[in-house]
Amino acid sequence: MDQYRIICLKEKMSEMVNTYPDLIPLLYSQQNDVFETNQIELLFSPMNLGKEKLLQIIQKREDYTYYHGIHQLLNPITEEKISIVMNEYDIEVTESNENHVVFDMIKAFSKNFYMIKT
Repeated sequence: MDQYRIICLKEKMSEMVNTYPDLIPLLYSQQNDVFETNQIELLFSPMNLGKEKLLQIIQKREDYTYYHGIHQLLNPITEEKISIVMNEYDIEVTESNENHVVFDMIKAFSKNFYMIKT
């Protein structure tokens, strides 16, 4: 199983991340207190636009299901399963293979989308 998060950096952070790509996982953390929440709000953009566009794409697929906040794609031929949970500042993805299908779909919308392995 391959797990990762998709986040969207604000424009001002994109240049610094191009220079220091290992910086993203260090800056992005769980929001356990007010300080961490403020840090996330300053550096990362909400995923509203990315979520809407991703939903438009995956809801058209025949293998799409939704149950209690979890979007799933299940390929009946290869039995590959993709689970997607959409949060305010990230999209959590669990895939049964290492192809990063969801990230490939969403990265076409903006150069500010990045993947963090978990």
